[in-house]
Amino acid sequence: MDERDLVIIGGGAAGYPAASRASHLGGKVMVVEKDNLGGICVNWGCIPMLFLLHQVGLVRAIKQAKEDGIHVGKVDIDFGAMKTAKDAFVKTMSERIKGNLTASNIKMISGCGKLASPDRVEIELGDGTRQTVHAKKVILAPGSVPKKLSVKGSDGQRVLTMKETLGLNFVPKSAVIIGGGVIGVEIATLWANLGCRTTVVEIMPRLIPNEDLDLSLAMAQAFREEGIQVYTGTEVRGIEDVEGGKSITVAGEGGNHKLEAQVVLFAMGQSPLVEGLGLEDVGVALNQGAIQTNERMETTVPGIYAAGDATGVIMLANVGMAQGMVAAQNAMGGNETMDYRVVPRTIRTFPEIGAVGITEQEAKERGLDIKVGKYPLKGNAKASVMKDRKGFVKIIADAKSEEIMGLHILGPQATELIHEALMIMQMRATVRDVANALHGHPCLHEAIHRAAQGMGL
Repeated sequence: MDERDLVIIGGGAAGYPAASRASHLGGKVMVVEKDNLGGICVNWGCIPMLFLLHQVGLVRAIKQAKEDGIHVGKVDIDFGAMKTAKDAFVKTMSERIKGNLTASNIKMISGCGKLASPDRVEIELGDGTRQTVHAKKVILAPGSVPKKLSVKGSDGQRVLTMKETLGLNFVPKSAVIIGGGVIGVEIATLWANLGCRTTVVEIMPRLIPNEDLDLSLAMAQAFREEGIQVYTGTEVRGIEDVEGGKSITVAGEGGNHKLEAQVVLFAMGQSPLVEGLGLEDVGVALNQGAIQTNERMETTVPGIYAAGDATGVIMLANVGMAQGMVAAQNAMGGNETMDYRVVPRTIRTFPEIGAVGITEQEAKERGLDIKVGKYPLKGNAKASVMKDRKGFVKIIADAKSEEIMGLHILGPQATELIHEALMIMQMRATVRDVANALHGHPCLHEAIHRAAQGMGL
């Protein structure tokens, strides 16, 4: 029987960093992955989405450049070639992970892993045979699966999830996207810019409902300008086949009505993958359908850890990576804990969104005494040069201590700018600290500086 210091079930965003860390600490490590290394993020999520949105952004920039005297003729999009390039890039990313793990002497097994006991992992290989590995410690990092509504027609043809969407060889002529969260608004942005007539249906009262209200309102306005139709406070009742596509019955304030589109996409987020892992057999407890862990990423069974989407804590790749590193460190004898206080959130739309910390609405619901600062990008020189002035920086701070508790950015490069805010909050800086910090000029970062300066210091 193969003996390992650590066996990791899952080679995604949580699993492969955990493996690298444990190997670096001297562990004899094995990774069991049934699909491509890199998991959802690398293969069917944020990486391919980023690639495609980047290409679309280039097209937008080229078209806009005409205003400044740069003429390149007609811009054509060959989506087939774009997809081929995307697939090649994703493959390279996955192979790079494999190469890094190989270089670290980590054994990789292609198969489905499950717990046979607290210190044994049973692996079903592709040919149907099984092998058992003795593991001193185990990290469960199986990932998640897409959420879908249990309505009539939800399993029919041309009803897609994120994975199938990013595998399409064509751009739909029309689409209804069910879900107006991060996945929904990014796909809507992509398809609309590729010429698809796009509709978003969200059951909550507003788009990106977990973000600050000002961001939601600005996103709705941007979608209107892009020609994306949005139905909020609207429930999907059923999906039927019609000639040329699908008919989607929705119910909102105006009662029931039907939408028609070539394809339907479920973009309602992910559910923790906990089936088929042998959790019940060894006593690993679940909490609201996710693997229960403490701040050390330990499950309820000693020696078994969990990380990533399967924990259901904050289902983001960056969080999964951090959880995996903490789990690996502790599995190798360390004493690390997870800190979820400062977690950046990024949304790649036009304009982009970056956020960290609490929203103004959360602060008010918690009865916190706050002050709010907001600075529009139309006053920023670089945003004006870029002709991308739609947006703002919004700061939420404690009224007495002036410690910054939340920072929200809408505008160009917001997904990068937010990391200045991340460090501001990580260091527990105050509004006065930011206002007194000298920023370069002309830079987009100045908007953060100006928002702090305008908070009545």
